[in-house]
Amino acid sequence: MSRCKDAPIGFECPYRHKCPHLDTLSTTWVMEVYQEAHELRERLSRLEADSQRRIEELQKMVLERDQTIAQLRLQHQKQFKANVKPKATPVKVKVRRRGAPLGHAPWRRREPDHVDQIINVPAPLVCPHCQSDKLLACGEVHKHLQEDIVLVPRTRVTQFMHKQCFCPRCRRKVYQTAPGELRNCAIGPITRAVATHLRYDLQIPYRKVQHILCDLFGMPMVHATAMNFDRKTTALGRPLYEELGVMLKSADVAYADETSWRQDGQGHFIWFAGNDHVAFYQITDNRSADSAVQLLGKEFDGTLITDDYAAYNAVEAKHQQTCWNHLRTRAKEIEQQIELAGSPARMPRSLEFCRKLRRFALRMCDLGRQLKTRKLSRVKARAKIPALQRQLRRCVSSAKALEHPAAQTLRLRVMEKDWDKLFTFLAIKGVEPTNNHAERLLRFLVIMRKICFGTRSAVGSESHGVLASLLQTAKLQGKNAIQLVVKLLTEPPGGAKAALFANSK
Repeated sequence: MSRCKDAPIGFECPYRHKCPHLDTLSTTWVMEVYQEAHELRERLSRLEADSQRRIEELQKMVLERDQTIAQLRLQHQKQFKANVKPKATPVKVKVRRRGAPLGHAPWRRREPDHVDQIINVPAPLVCPHCQSDKLLACGEVHKHLQEDIVLVPRTRVTQFMHKQCFCPRCRRKVYQTAPGELRNCAIGPITRAVATHLRYDLQIPYRKVQHILCDLFGMPMVHATAMNFDRKTTALGRPLYEELGVMLKSADVAYADETSWRQDGQGHFIWFAGNDHVAFYQITDNRSADSAVQLLGKEFDGTLITDDYAAYNAVEAKHQQTCWNHLRTRAKEIEQQIELAGSPARMPRSLEFCRKLRRFALRMCDLGRQLKTRKLSRVKARAKIPALQRQLRRCVSSAKALEHPAAQTLRLRVMEKDWDKLFTFLAIKGVEPTNNHAERLLRFLVIMRKICFGTRSAVGSESHGVLASLLQTAKLQGKNAIQLVVKLLTEPPGGAKAALFANSK
């Protein structure tokens, strides 16, 4: 290739103002036009790139807007039901008979174990059905048992006559406490236990507890007295509450969950952890991993069933089970968001993923029921795990990313984060595929939160943690909660613990 040589100094092209190769146009003018066109092309390319970037940002903003609107509509549908339902084509549906589902044992009222009063009713003179007065004598007797409560608005007043002795060391007269007596208390233990039961088992406000005790039992008091009952019972039950916490940390299986709470108008959280025998509650001012570690310990040597909240990862449980019902609910919410946003045709892979995951989650819940009813043995359940893992991988795996961001996040969660926590219930005895146990035992506190809007102080929050733990544990153990509180008030600390866990498995 030959090199281009520079023009001599002072050289000027003879065709500068009129070039025959440019159709007699001036080369100077052509160069100016060329440079101007080049600048315009560069400016156009920059404008096109900026326009494309703005279009992409606008499309992203529109997608986020549609998703936000769909989420708000979904939340509105959950909280408020439509007054007018859309008319649909009538479909003939087979009406199910009332009562227990097919295969369940019917509920029958237990027969009374005693008869307090017998009333002899004479034979009728007129038929109650056809009003005929030509009745014939019959020797048969129809027996009808009717059980009712007896409202006696009065109290039982007990006077304790204490014989005293003089203590030369204390230099004062002393006496001993009788069984069932609370020293220096004008109201007895049964009233205190009933007030605690009404408050923490039935979620009744203190003022209504006052009216119930006054109207039904003739026990006058102010509502602050009922609150004072809870405070003193909490102080006596705190050692047993701490023992429940120790028992929970050494349990084989634990279900954990948390929900919001209010303390003096500030945001708090109430945590639950327990199983079929123990229920433990605590109220903290945060939802961090520190509260989860405080609840279950740093190393939990058992199986932990949760809703996949990240704070529980700090517990470092030996085995974990992710709630399949939460996965199914999340997939259903994403599917509804896509439909409410009006973009099902644009996101076919996301819709297909959500539907497959929902069907698979329902199948896992059904396997859990079969294990619970012993229709499926533990050995066969363990043998199913490899095949189920392959099926799940085929259902949710995809070479391309899903169109909906939330669906893609859920897919990555199932395939990577929770993969080792999905089939634990098939391998370990006593583990369920869902976290419904914790949801059920938190429900009564959610109802109480709606009634009382939380607590006003740290002392009140402690009462909600201690008393709720003791009463719910008593229910799980099949014990009478009122009798437990009476024993807690009248007997040494070991007596309440022995009564709570007597004959327990």
